[in-house]
Parts: sequence; C-alpha cells; structure tokens
Amino acid sequence: MSEKETPDETKDDNEDWMSYANAGFGTTDYSLWDDEAEAALVMDEPDFDDTQLVTGEEEIPAAPRPAGLKHLVRIGACNHCLGRVGGKKKFGQSNLESGIEIRVAITEIDSTMSEARQNKPLCPFCENLFEEAPLLAEIINDSIGERECDRLQLGARFPKDQAEAEDHLRKRYGAGGSAPLKTALVDEVASQLKILNPQTRLVIDKPEILALIDVLTLTVDLDIRSHYIYGRYLKHERGIPQTRWPCRACKGRGCRKCDQTGLQYLTSVQGYIGDPILELYGSSEHAFHGMGREDIDVRCLGRGRPFVIEMKKPVKRNVDVEKIMKIINDAAEGSLEVTSMRHSTRSEVVRVKDTPAEKSYRIEYLIEPITQDNLDELTQVMEIPKETRHRGRRQRKIHPNERKIQEPEEVDYSNLKKTELVELCAQKGLAKSGTKDVLIARLSEFKIPTLPMPDPDFVVEIMTKLQGCTLAQRTPERVAHRRADKIRKRTVIETSEVSILIHDDGTMTGIFSLRCESGTYVKETVHGDSGRTQPSIASLIGAKCTVKWLDVADIHAD
Repeated sequence: MSEKETPDETKDDNEDWMSYANAGFGTTDYSLWDDEAEAALVMDEPDFDDTQLVTGEEEIPAAPRPAGLKHLVRIGACNHCLGRVGGKKKFGQSNLESGIEIRVAITEIDSTMSEARQNKPLCPFCENLFEEAPLLAEIINDSIGERECDRLQLGARFPKDQAEAEDHLRKRYGAGGSAPLKTALVDEVASQLKILNPQTRLVIDKPEILALIDVLTLTVDLDIRSHYIYGRYLKHERGIPQTRWPCRACKGRGCRKCDQTGLQYLTSVQGYIGDPILELYGSSEHAFHGMGREDIDVRCLGRGRPFVIEMKKPVKRNVDVEKIMKIINDAAEGSLEVTSMRHSTRSEVVRVKDTPAEKSYRIEYLIEPITQDNLDELTQVMEIPKETRHRGRRQRKIHPNERKIQEPEEVDYSNLKKTELVELCAQKGLAKSGTKDVLIARLSEFKIPTLPMPDPDFVVEIMTKLQGCTLAQRTPERVAHRRADKIRKRTVIETSEVSILIHDDGTMTGIFSLRCESGTYVKETVHGDSGRTQPSIASLIGAKCTVKWLDVADIHAD
C-alpha cells in the first residue's frame, strides 16, 4: 500500500472492480426485453359489446333433444340424415321413415320449419347424396349385367374433407352412436339394389364382386374376384413344363424363333388345364398354383399332383366340374389327365402352396466306370456357400477368366500343331516321339484309367440302405441362377423295389423307388452333382451314375 492511498480508497477501488467483473449480471436492473417494441394499445371501439360475436350455437343441445332436432331441421338436413342422426329411429324403421316422422313432429310445434328444406336445399350432412341412391343402385346392377354373383359387397370412396366435415357435424349436433355417412349411404344403396334385383346376396367379407362407389363422380368400379378350382393332374408325357415358359430369346414378346408365340414350349400343364375352360367361364386369363413342381422331363403319375387353377374376372361361376374335367381331358388327348376337381377358394391356394408333402419317385439310372479325379470330386468336403448380393437382374457378370473351362470329350487332333500334340502327350504321360500321325493315333487311343466297376450286390445294398439317410444338398447348379445358394438337409424316408440289370459291355442299370421329404433333389441324390449332394449313390458305390428317367410315383397329401 502506497503512502498516498488510504484504506478507504483501496476498498472503494476493489468494489468498483467487482461491479465491472461480473459483466453486469446480477447487480444491474438491465432487462433483456427492453429492446422489444411495445405492443400497440388496442383501443376499444365506442359502444363495443362482446356478446355481439356470439352465434348462440354453443347453447344448442344435440339430438334427440327437441331443440337439437329443431336445429337439424333449421339447417336443412334431409329426411335420411334426420332419421340417421336424430336418435329417434325405432326398431324396424328406416332412416327415411324416421326422418319424415321427426320433420312432421317439429313442423307441428313450429310451422315456420315447414319451409326450412326449401330455404336450404343442400343437406349439410350428406350434400343430397341419398337422393342419388336409386341411381347408384341402377348403375351397379347394370355394371354387373350377366355376371354370376352369389356374394356382392358394396363400398364407398369419399373425399377426405367431406368425410371430416360430416363427422364434425354429426358428433356436434347428432345423437350419440349415430351411423356414419358412408355406412348409411352403402346401406341405402343396398336396399335400393334389393328392390331392383331381389336375388342379390349382399355380404361384408369374401365377396365375388366388390362394387366401389365414387361419390365425387357418382361412378361405380367393379372389383371382380377370381374363381378357383381345385384338382389333381397326371402328366403322362415328358417334355411338358408345368407353367408357361416364356421364350428365352424374346422374353415372351414374340419373335421368329418362337413363331411369334412368346413361348419356349407351346404346351404346358397350365395351358392344358386353363385354356379349354377360358370360354366356359368367360375369363380373360388364368393362373396356375401347384403343390410343388416336377422337371420338364419328369412324368407325374399315381394320384396326381394337387393344384388350383385361378380363373380371373369370370362371367360364369356355377359350372359343373364334371363338364370341366371332360373338356380338359378331351383337349389333352392323353398327354395329361385331371381328376378330383371341385370349386375352391383363395385360402386353399395358400394351403396348396405351403403344404410340405412327402413324395414317392421311381428312377432308373446308368452305372459306368468313374475316374479317380471324378470320385474325389464327389467325396470332397462340401464348401459353405458364400453370401452373394448379385442375384436377380443385377447379377454380377462373370469375367471370362472366371468361367470353368471344360475340355471337350472329342478333340479333332488333326487341327492341332505337332508342338501342341507333344504337349498333350506329356500331360497324359505318353511318349512324345514320332511323327504327327503317330502322335494323333497315340492320343486317340488313350483313355483315362478308371476304377473297377462295383459289385451288383453291393449296389443293391447301397440303394436299400439309403433308407433313413439324411442328405446335405447344396443348391444344384442347374437351378442356382434362380434359387438361393445354400445347403439344405433332406431325409430319404423309404426305398423299395430295388433291382439291377447287367449289360454286355460291363455297365449296369439300377432301378428303385424312394420316398423323400418335400424339397429333395432326387436326380442329384443319384449322380451327386459334382459333390454338391452328399452322400449320393454315385459316391457310395464309386461309379458314375447318369439318370435315364424319373417319375413322380405319388404325392402324399390331401
């Protein structure tokens, strides 16, 4: 402390410093709202009365009180809406009858209400839509025309603002529990439709035809539901696909390769069944739903494969199924046969598609010698499929270097140079000396050594013991382009009728029947699919197996 400064002066300086140190917070009377402009004072007009803006609607009670009913008449409600929201409707009475009764009662009390409807001709609730109910019923009846319909459902489509406005008025002035406008209008159109066509059967679910009313344009849209027929088909000829197969070249558009048909195969199970009855039902097209499918070169015998044929937008529905079966079988001319047909529903389509039915097969295959390399491929450890994100239309294009190079079975060695022939001889372990003709003869006579053929009794034993075996089947290469690449577990439930034939050239033919779990790849169970199915008959007997034919003997369902 300097000699010139007194203690009181030092104390005052400290206090002044503190007043600036807090930046004015807490010690000042500064207000954050001082910069806000002052709101202009609203001057009341002379002789201003707050009650002048009151409409009196706040005091109006809701129906069915007399004052509420009188207000409904005053604002121009039509007789249908009076009966609908008035809350005076009696048992067995229509909205129109109840509305007329309410209007008469109000008019007797106040005669000035007799002209309320003339003064306000537009109903605030329905906008006079109920007056159009007879017209809408007539439009629906004419739209259906000659179509057979045992179950008709009505619906209505309202603008959102109209529905909200009606809902507000009904809840404010109508009686509690009053029917909405949409429900009441549909009921009125239904009653008018009953007058036009007493045989009409109206339902609230699972209709054959849904008539949707557009109240904005006063038009009707018909949603014609499909008709379904259940049955079983037996395919007696090979080379027939189950469903229509679009042409690979034009994708179904039609080209010279397919004779402008757009089809890879002119016939199909779907075509044999659906095409002959299109005219019978008056349908525009059909769809096929089967309980699984067989390959194009496989017959389907036994009791047949369950299916449901869907006839879209039919005119006729009540068609005799015996007549249907006769028309289909006559048109197929023995290539296909249908049995057990009956009328069905859409829910059965789901059941047929989702039923995991066991199936029995009869198969014949050729047994030939196999090389050690091919046998090692059949018995190698199965690779776990890698997850791919390139399936479908965006499938990744395979680079030329990634493609498998398959050596042709027959090579024209005369077109090769001598140096190339020498290299091939070295690869096969043959002598490399000699002229070009000698090398060609040496290569032509060379055969890759194969393993000895299995004993016939051993083959029979393997086919018999396949019963109860659980197979690990990776998606076969022939269907990998359209199905997920994964490993599936399938069980062989039963094997029977095992036999084997021995040919003069040393090869054999195996024939047997097997019953498998749903989804089993039967051909791959025999030949192994390059190790993608394990175990397989080919890997167990140590021989090359080539499937000659396969038949579906029975489908154990329904």
